[in-house]
Amino acid sequence: MVIENNFWTNLRIYQLWRFIILNFKILKGVDYSKRLPKFVIKYKVSYVVTDGRQPPTIMNANRPPQVGDRIQLGNIEVEVIEVFQSIPPRGEFCFLQANCNSIKDI
Repeated sequence: MVIENNFWTNLRIYQLWRFIILNFKILKGVDYSKRLPKFVIKYKVSYVVTDGRQPPTIMNANRPPQVGDRIQLGNIEVEVIEVFQSIPPRGEFCFLQANCNSIKDI
């Protein structure tokens, strides 16, 4: 009788343990499926100086340039006056063109 009670007690504990573990696995799978993938966009920006003092320059960037940003290209400092998408994005790369006015020589 004692052996039989231990068996059923152990079986119930085992069943409870399996139930808890399986539910954690299910919840972990559901949580993982709801996450968005980590997608980092890399920008390739073509800087074109409108007065022709600097040849067009292609640079890699972590964020897109904004109108009013000041950037040093070679020996001149330029200000971005217009930004537009030159070709559609491909994969994780986005291709932009930034038209700039020269501000001063450095």
